[in-house]
Amino acid sequence: MTSIIKVEHLNKSYGKKEILHDLNFNVNQNQIIALIGENGAGKTTLINILLNLISYNSGTVHILESDNYPKEHIGVMMQQNITITRISVKEIIKLTQSYYQHPLPYEKIIELANLKDMENSKMDKLSGGQKRRLSFALSMVGNPDLLFLDEPTTGMDSQSRSDFWQTIANLKDQNKTIFVTSHYLEELETVADRIMILQNKSISFDGSIAQLRNLEGESLIEFDSQLSPELFKNIPEIIDSKVLGNHYQFTTKNAELLIKQLTPYFNAINNLKVQQNSLDSLFINFNKEGKNHE
Repeated sequence: MTSIIKVEHLNKSYGKKEILHDLNFNVNQNQIIALIGENGAGKTTLINILLNLISYNSGTVHILESDNYPKEHIGVMMQQNITITRISVKEIIKLTQSYYQHPLPYEKIIELANLKDMENSKMDKLSGGQKRRLSFALSMVGNPDLLFLDEPTTGMDSQSRSDFWQTIANLKDQNKTIFVTSHYLEELETVADRIMILQNKSISFDGSIAQLRNLEGESLIEFDSQLSPELFKNIPEIIDSKVLGNHYQFTTKNAELLIKQLTPYFNAINNLKVQQNSLDSLFINFNKEGKNHE
């Protein structure tokens, strides 16, 4: 796979205060990567380094297989919205298009950000969610291969959020790579291929949410059955069990494997439910353990 981002032994300090220590990671094409961490963990610093907005002390950073990558191939949706008075949505998009040699067609940009009904609205009259959609539109003008999204859905209503993430999934299908930071972890867990946790100045976890669940997650499996509890006593994936009448509750760290173990009994099982830990709770558990290990 094509490497989009390659970071090796990256270090960043402000004076005597170390912010990032010995970061190493690769990002391949056609991935959605979620960068998460507590406030002050260094997420913004890392993003600014990747965008070549600030310098770093040591290490190497390669973007799009180049030290001096073409800016047109990168789109950025910053956390803060840009608002200019007396200029319309259409005018700011047209102005931004003029900065690129091969911009996306205007109608395509409007469609991507769902701004058709707001073309003639002034920027300063837009709601918070509408301003986020406009920021997304402006980040896509150059048809980037690599897209950075910083708190992209802040201020959006639930339907707009759902539509936004569907658009992001479609962009991934077009071989685009998306690097996203957000405090809405419940959204990231449904869309991200890869979770990177920035903690204690370093990348303390880098993998899928399934891998994070294997490390930190306990799932609850419930069902009703007339079967004897003795049948389930020797299943190693069950780390805790409760039987209330005909209602079974099993706690496990590997829900998929436990479900496979239960397969022979499915004809005698009703109302099967699987409740997995959310990314939010997984992150809280992981963060607590990280602090305890300092």
